Amino acid sequence: MKAQCLNIISMDNYPTKRVADGLLLILPLKGITEIQHFITDIKVENDLFIINNSEIFTIKRNEKAIKLYIASDWFYDRGYDFFAYQYTSNLIQSSNALFQSILSLTQRQLNQTLTKVLFESYMNNIVDIIASEAKVDIKYLKQQTDYSFYGVTGEMLDYVNNHLDKKLTLKEIANKLFISQSNISSQFYNTLGMSFKTYIDTLKLSTSISTLLTGKSTISEVSDQYGFSSSASYSKKFKHYFGHSPKDYRMLSKLDKSFPFTTEDYTASSIVEIQNIITERLNKLNVQNNYICIDLQHINESTNDTIVIQIHNIKEFHNLFANKSMSYLFEGTQKVVVYCMIDPRKLQETFMDEAYGFINFVYHANVNLAFQITNSDDVNIYIDQIYSQYQTYLQAHPELSEKHMHSVSYIFNAETMPIKEIYRNIIKIQQYREHVKFGIDITHLFNNPECFKLMEKQMKRIGFDYFFVDNHKLAPPYLSEDHEDLLTKQVFKFSNIRKIMNDMELEERAYFLLNVHNNYLLNDDNMEIIESPPLLMGMFKQMREHFTGVGIDLFQQQGEKNALYLYDQKGFRSVLGNMYERIMEKMRYEVKDFEYYTIVNQPEKISIFVNDWRIGESETAECEPQNIQIHLNFKDKAMKRPYIIFYEKINSTFGNINGIIAPSLRIEHTWSDELISKIDDYNKPHFSVMQHHFEEENLIIDLNYNTVHIIDIYKN
Repeated sequence: MKAQCLNIISMDNYPTKRVADGLLLILPLKGITEIQHFITDIKVENDLFIINNSEIFTIKRNEKAIKLYIASDWFYDRGYDFFAYQYTSNLIQSSNALFQSILSLTQRQLNQTLTKVLFESYMNNIVDIIASEAKVDIKYLKQQTDYSFYGVTGEMLDYVNNHLDKKLTLKEIANKLFISQSNISSQFYNTLGMSFKTYIDTLKLSTSISTLLTGKSTISEVSDQYGFSSSASYSKKFKHYFGHSPKDYRMLSKLDKSFPFTTEDYTASSIVEIQNIITERLNKLNVQNNYICIDLQHINESTNDTIVIQIHNIKEFHNLFANKSMSYLFEGTQKVVVYCMIDPRKLQETFMDEAYGFINFVYHANVNLAFQITNSDDVNIYIDQIYSQYQTYLQAHPELSEKHMHSVSYIFNAETMPIKEIYRNIIKIQQYREHVKFGIDITHLFNNPECFKLMEKQMKRIGFDYFFVDNHKLAPPYLSEDHEDLLTKQVFKFSNIRKIMNDMELEERAYFLLNVHNNYLLNDDNMEIIESPPLLMGMFKQMREHFTGVGIDLFQQQGEKNALYLYDQKGFRSVLGNMYERIMEKMRYEVKDFEYYTIVNQPEKISIFVNDWRIGESETAECEPQNIQIHLNFKDKAMKRPYIIFYEKINSTFGNINGIIAPSLRIEHTWSDELISKIDDYNKPHFSVMQHHFEEENLIIDLNYNTVHIIDIYKN
């Protein structure tokens, strides 16, 4: 059979349409599909976009994508009240299963092997996932009811939305809002891509369908309810837009309903290309007996990613250079910046007492320091007091050279200092010392993008080395208003932040995201993100794609705004602390990232990081037992030989201090440094060492829930 509701769209663009009596799903297969959804432009790639009932959209850019229309009947036949909700793909947890059904359905249609039984099975799977996971309260889709953001156009839309039961004319709205008819007409077409009349007619008709399909109202009653002049007028317009009279439409089955779109013919070669794309996508989703092919060809060079360790007070600062157990934070890498977010007056007092010990630590531990500057007085303290101690130390140790020290940076704040004052202070610092870098905290400008654009040229002329964005100071976290209702993997797409970054011509600069948020899992109030190694690995992977540096706290901070941290309040190492060195490996060596695993090519070994993807789909600590095995082997036959394997597992049991000592118990008691050190020695990831011959068989690992598996294959 051929499903009328399913098509491959491959034209560059498509005119504005309104969805009625169901949902429209767009899944790009190749390239980016750019959709004007109502008034907002959205770019979709390797993801699903849902257009709700009564919503308008325009496809402005496209290569190849799947278009699937799902009539409301599919939902009602499964027991779901379709019109009581709206739906968003951002909340879908079982995205792999959903993609698999859509892709398999499309593959069957292209192969001409689709039967009615298979079609209904795929569609029911799709409906079950969307109805149970994607439905949202209307308040999360504010653009459907709150049009104030859109100015004059918003006033018109708001009036229309609140008077659907009335007969709406261009003249009436013009008089109500004191806007000329020609202005209204042109604004509707220019902004929404359809005429005023078409907008009103299609909105009334699509909204009326929910009442029409219940069968409890006559055609005349439905017509009156939605402000049509007569039932004849309603029926005429209904048939014009939907191809059936209201009476006949009530009798249609779900198999007969489709969404009108331009029909396209495909050549044999284009069908083969689409089939190959779908096969490749399905292979990536087929994770039950997944095979990891270790291929060291075309592997990416090491990146310039940096970890920013945030220091909030003197005690933390002292711990950093006095506690030898923390020396691992700086070993073997220059890609660590210690950001002192401390009042320089307090820092000055401590520095006077322990200057030599501190400078010696900085010199020998390869530490890159950054100091927070909020005003010109801070600069004077650093130059006149702190730097003078530093010079005295160098004079007392002639064997040391300032040139060999790692960089010192000063980070100004665009909110507390005018850009001209910042520039004057930069000149002042440069007169006193060399080998200095400068950054600027531009969080304030992300909250006010208009100001950002005005200051763009000035900041480019100054040439800052770093641009810091403090997540805790952004309007809502990551500029995402509904972040608490999204899966972590959706939040860390950084859609709103990226949009502002892309609008600024500062791409060659280094953006640093500070205070990466730690919160409870979406579906589990007993586990935080920091207790999930796969979520942490996934977050850092996504952050590396958009930011040069990522800021985390050295110690857990008290208060509502909780960032990721290396040590808890009592000094016990967190899961992130136990993963820190392995995360740094990804920043130091050649890396090749895949959907759920990463290959790192190091001089002495090859490391494969395998993440359990299920925790990212469900965001809950509990999971039904599921036996999933991962098979690993080399692509190059010459490399298929015996190796020593170091196998490490990090999860909520191994490497998580909460699995050893309950948080309440840790807070209640005082713990000596000796005892903390001893406990941390036991609180390590689980590991084993073995030999494996890859020519004889694949290496097989059982994928445990909420676990990161690290396989180190030693080359010699």
